[in-house]
Parts: sequence; structure tokens; C-alpha cells
Amino acid sequence: MFRKEIIAITVVVVFVAIVCVTDSTASITDVNIVPSPPTSLDVISIVTFGVESRGDVLIDGSNFDREGTSLQLDIFLNVGVFPMITPWSHSEDIGTLPVGIYDLTVRTFEVPDVTDTYSMTFEVVPEPATVLLLGLGMIGVRAG
Repeated sequence: MFRKEIIAITVVVVFVAIVCVTDSTASITDVNIVPSPPTSLDVISIVTFGVESRGDVLIDGSNFDREGTSLQLDIFLNVGVFPMITPWSHSEDIGTLPVGIYDLTVRTFEVPDVTDTYSMTFEVVPEPATVLLLGLGMIGVRAG
């Protein structure tokens, strides 16, 4: 009987040690811009995918900031304590943007620490009807 108690205590101690020692590794695996490529009239969404090594991922909130052509999305995660790989995703509507090339940085936080950063560049293109009107205008100028 004493041997079973020692085994049970050992299992509990090892489990607690694993849970307490396992660091969170919230990783961003991919970021998509929807639609792709966006036009100057499209409502743009940033869709972020990731995995967390401690399971039970909840998105506590997010913060989007734009300064000129630099965009930053911070995603705040609340994670569990059990070592278990769990996929997560977050979609953030950012509205419309003028035509141009934008630098985007997405960061995940388990407050107060930054757990991962993903950077990319994307282009917002003119709306097709605008390009058509410009083309027709150029034809009209040449004809006149």
C-alpha cells in the first residue's frame, strides 16, 4: 500500500513541476490580409493565426494603431496552465486605407510580456472603376 502512495505522490509532483515550469510559447503562424489585395474602397481585415503551448487560449482584447503607413495590431491572450498545443485565431476589421504600401506588425501579449511578433508588407491598390475612369479620361484627352 505504501508503494502506491509514493507512486501517486511522485506523479502529482512531476505533473505540478511540468505545469509550473512550462513557459508559454504563443506563436503567430500566419497573418492574412482580407481581401487580398485590398482596394482603397474595401473594408480590410487582418486575420491572425497562431498556436499556444499551454492550451485554453482566450483573446482578452486587441489594440490597432496606425501612424501613416505603419500599422500595428496587438493581441492580448489569456492562456491556461496545462501543457497542450492549442490553435487560435483573431480577426480585426481595420476599415479602409488609401492606396499605398503598408508595413504591418502583429504582436501577441501575455501581459506584460510580448510573446511573438510577425511583420509583413502589403499594398492597397486603386479600386478597378477608378483605374477605368482614369484610362477613359486619358483616351478622351488624346482624342480631343
